[in-house]
Amino acid sequence: MGAEKSNSTSVLQHIEAALNVLNQLCIGFVTFWICWTCLRKGLSGILLHVWLVSFGFVFLMAEAMMCFYNGNWWTLRYTRKHKTLIHVVLQILGGGMGVAGCLVQLIRDDWAISVTIHSRLGFAAFILCLISLLSGITAAIARSLSRVVSPLATKTFHVILSLGTFVTAMLAQFYGYTQTGIFKGQGQDFVIFMQVVTMVAMVLTCIAPFKSLYHKFFSFCD
Repeated sequence: MGAEKSNSTSVLQHIEAALNVLNQLCIGFVTFWICWTCLRKGLSGILLHVWLVSFGFVFLMAEAMMCFYNGNWWTLRYTRKHKTLIHVVLQILGGGMGVAGCLVQLIRDDWAISVTIHSRLGFAAFILCLISLLSGITAAIARSLSRVVSPLATKTFHVILSLGTFVTAMLAQFYGYTQTGIFKGQGQDFVIFMQVVTMVAMVLTCIAPFKSLYHKFFSFCD
């Protein structure tokens, strides 16, 4: 019985490892293509916005969310302390770039929010990201606040908020492909391809926070 359980666990670990490789390829492709295109054309106007939010949310924030995931071979060899440090740095850089990218576009639009789905999702991601960064600070000092609020509750709230921010930002990215010239100029098939790759990356990245929430839920029940 124990051998069967061990074999099933091993198979699951191999599946998770394979999905992580696929996810890293999707994240890498989107990030590389956008960075290469934006830097080649010059970081000004809409291209600066595209580069900041894409590199910040699609790459840095996604990697930050997977730091503690056992299926992530990037951070598998690091200790919990080092994973926490990497997570904090990536979260701050990713969130900062995402917020900066949203601010660039808001300034370009004279602080007016367009009626498009992309704009509304982008603004929602902007607000959620600011709150998420603040919740990250409280999660980092959760032990110091243990007399006021449970560290488990603080960290759970941070995971939920970060997950909501990431999903909202990725959905904004999804709709943004249909409204930006550098993507539309490549043809409709390329836009659809980028949308599919982005959604695959979003779903696979969300495995890590969902597993974290699953374990935290049972910790609450204990």
